Amino acid sequence: MAETPEGRAETRFWSKVTKTDTCWPWAAGIHRSGYGLFSVGHKQIYAHRFSYQLHKGPIPEGLILDHTCHGADAACPSGNGCLHRRCVNPDHLEAVLPVQNVYRGNTLAAENAAKTQCPAGHPYDNDNTYVTPQGWRVCRRCVAQREAKRRVA
Repeated sequence: MAETPEGRAETRFWSKVTKTDTCWPWAAGIHRSGYGLFSVGHKQIYAHRFSYQLHKGPIPEGLILDHTCHGADAACPSGNGCLHRRCVNPDHLEAVLPVQNVYRGNTLAAENAAKTQCPAGHPYDNDNTYVTPQGWRVCRRCVAQREAKRRVA
């Protein structure tokens, strides 16, 4: 029985994966962003996306894949050198909204999103906070205090 092109791609894919007890790092070509690259026909795709689709089906529209193994490793430096970007273990991949992916990472954006109060100690809650069109959280009490000082001066 002849192997199908899809079966050959899958066989070729697994020959480029190093399975461990945890992450399954991609052992072939890496994009400059740090993600594994896999060729399917005349097209290159990220290896972790191929693995996810192979095991879990299509990635839902509007969602991206989050490497949950990255979020579990507080020591990971993030960025293009993050070794978790090479992981193709489908159990370590979750389809999430882009903003969820950012907040789960070890990034400045995630660190700032986790803050519960402004630098002056006022709470970031629904009553005291508004969000600018650029996505910045602004403390209403701090703005009111600045405005009061400005009016006095």
